[in-house]
Amino acid sequence: MYSILCKMVNARGLRRVLALTAFCFAAAIGLQAQSGLYIPSAKPIKNIQKALVNPERFCLLLTFDGDQPTFREADLDLLDSAYRIAFDLENPRYYTMLVESYADGDLELGRLRAASVMRYFADRSRAPFPIRFARNPIHCSCHGDTTEILRFEVPAATEVYDCSQLPEARMLLNKSIQLRGTVLVTFRHDPDECLGSARGCFTPAEDSLVRGYYAQLFLARGSVYTLEGTKDTCPEDIQIKIDDHLGYREIIENYSLIPHPKQVLVNAGYIVITSNFSRQPGECEVPLKDSILIRIPATQEQVDAKLRFFAKVKTSRGIEYKALPTRKMPGKGALMLQAPLNVSQLDTIFLGKRIQEDELKKYFYPVDSPTEASAFTVGRRHYVPYRVGRQGDYELKNPLRALFRIAPEQEEDLNPASDRRPSDNPEEIID
Repeated sequence: MYSILCKMVNARGLRRVLALTAFCFAAAIGLQAQSGLYIPSAKPIKNIQKALVNPERFCLLLTFDGDQPTFREADLDLLDSAYRIAFDLENPRYYTMLVESYADGDLELGRLRAASVMRYFADRSRAPFPIRFARNPIHCSCHGDTTEILRFEVPAATEVYDCSQLPEARMLLNKSIQLRGTVLVTFRHDPDECLGSARGCFTPAEDSLVRGYYAQLFLARGSVYTLEGTKDTCPEDIQIKIDDHLGYREIIENYSLIPHPKQVLVNAGYIVITSNFSRQPGECEVPLKDSILIRIPATQEQVDAKLRFFAKVKTSRGIEYKALPTRKMPGKGALMLQAPLNVSQLDTIFLGKRIQEDELKKYFYPVDSPTEASAFTVGRRHYVPYRVGRQGDYELKNPLRALFRIAPEQEEDLNPASDRRPSDNPEEIID
């Protein structure tokens, strides 16, 4: 009857059932070790098949015949089952392997047995060592959630023990399964070991401050580039340079409004930020967080005049300069203006103010010809930002003058910026 049943059922599948049955008997009555799959546990496992679905840790135990250095043919099913669990592409666990051979007096035989087991997993990988392909979900600040297929060498180690040197408790699995003369393979979920110790990438790697002459750029950890859950994809170190142009003479001598197709934006200075991580607005698939802070020292006149930062923003009409939520920094010391940016705005940042076309005469001097120095045109009218006084000094209308940082040269603060971390609760929003 048994031979007829073997012909009717897949032989390998039957051997697997018998092996698992033997395992259950061994665990239940505490007899000598039987080849099988085990879950390390201080309590009996009621449903071993359910417990072996993507387990955090599991073991493969192999017994050997006499002084044979290789496993038995019947153990191929168990090795195959362990491989299917630990090397399954859909298994979200990342396993390390520890192959432990418990030699009963013959260490060389123990080493050969451990090597034969390790060789099985290497041969299945068609490599000198076990190789795993695994899906790896990642999160990137630019491209959002995605999944990559990783190929990595499974961290594997081999240990051979002389049972005569071990305490009796050390030679038991789950306090009941005898390990003498066996090989125990432990698969343990350890993503940091498998995927690398740095499973996240944050650029910059720590909070940092970039200085210009006046302007500062505060970059929190990961504010430029953030990628988690993978390795070997971290970009190089960020390089940022700030070149600020906030002196009023340079601006008015070569005057132009802040470029915008629909609105009139008064130009009161600009800051050029160059970086090897600049991106175009709209380049990323998901919205970027405004996690970079730009700030400058300001005068009370600039705050009262509602000076604002302007940066490129993607709109339905294309790429335009748009006012950022500019705030006054609280606390004692230098008065500061601050605004949030994202990595797609590491470009030219303007300082200025939005006005109506009929307000141009309040800020600029009308002229008849566009050929005059610093003249610009709005509609059919021409304007200049300054006139030259009798003493050769520049005369600006008071509303425009209030937008600039104008101070006698000897009073200019060459290091006006504070090193304190920007506050999360600035005092007020400038409307």
